[in-house]
Amino acid sequence: MTNGTEKVPKRKLSFDEMIQHLEYKNVKFNLISKEDAKEILETSNYFYKITAYRKNFEKNKHDKYVNLDFKLLQDLATIDMRLRYLVLQMCLDIEHKIKTKILADITNDPSEDGYSIVKDYLKKDNSSLNDYMKALNKKSHYNYGLYNKHHNDAPIWVLFEVMTFGALVKFVEYYYKRKKEPRAYKEIQEVLRYAKNIRNTAAHNSPILMDITQMKQIEPTLIIKPITNFAKKLEGLSKSARIKRLTNRKIHDLTALIYIHYTYIDSAGIKNARYKDLQELLERTKKLEGAYDNQDSLIAVYKYFKKIIDYIR
Repeated sequence: MTNGTEKVPKRKLSFDEMIQHLEYKNVKFNLISKEDAKEILETSNYFYKITAYRKNFEKNKHDKYVNLDFKLLQDLATIDMRLRYLVLQMCLDIEHKIKTKILADITNDPSEDGYSIVKDYLKKDNSSLNDYMKALNKKSHYNYGLYNKHHNDAPIWVLFEVMTFGALVKFVEYYYKRKKEPRAYKEIQEVLRYAKNIRNTAAHNSPILMDITQMKQIEPTLIIKPITNFAKKLEGLSKSARIKRLTNRKIHDLTALIYIHYTYIDSAGIKNARYKDLQELLERTKKLEGAYDNQDSLIAVYKYFKKIIDYIR
């Protein structure tokens, strides 16, 4: 114990010790019993992940939490799980749309044969076709047939099938320059990397809401114009509130994801389905509404995303 604080011992804790440590840090068990909290840690969520959300809550000068009940950590973990699923769905929509758009443009472009662009891109990227195809070289792999046919010479439509989202981001940036910066790709090549960030967090099942209330993680001058302009359209959002929210990395990247989906997905059915999911998730955040009355920072984050969803509906 140092200066009135206690650090988690660098050893494995029993479930009872986990509860004791949370109590020491002034995490309350008023909205949920210690027994139920212990059962959650044993069967539903593990200590490291569920306590990650504590970063959204205030501490006093003694390094103890203020107005934090274990039930709120559980609630944020549940909301975060649903958010991660939705992020992945939206990214799949975006990935499909971008690939379809690029392949249509290449098909209609007499200067492209579909093969030379792959060779040129790989050269520019200092990578090889084998970097993309080698994982398929197993008879048990679903795409083994693709490897057999194309591992020596693949067209862009095949490369797209084995390309990660991160590689797609790099390809879009490359394609924009290759085609002399066409207007149709100007914004997407600027913002797509931020959707990739939040997509990777969701795909690795890592908490998105872990530090969602923190500010000044990004310099305001580094927030790119398309995201700033989109946020400026939100009714009732002041400049200071906009800057506070967008200087949080997760909020910035979630805003980028929603902006891309809103701007580039042209299927009304897909848009309506995702916006319905967003609205339902927003409603889910109100399940323990009264328990968050003293959490001004989390309430501010909720209000920001409500403004976004109200705008895109």
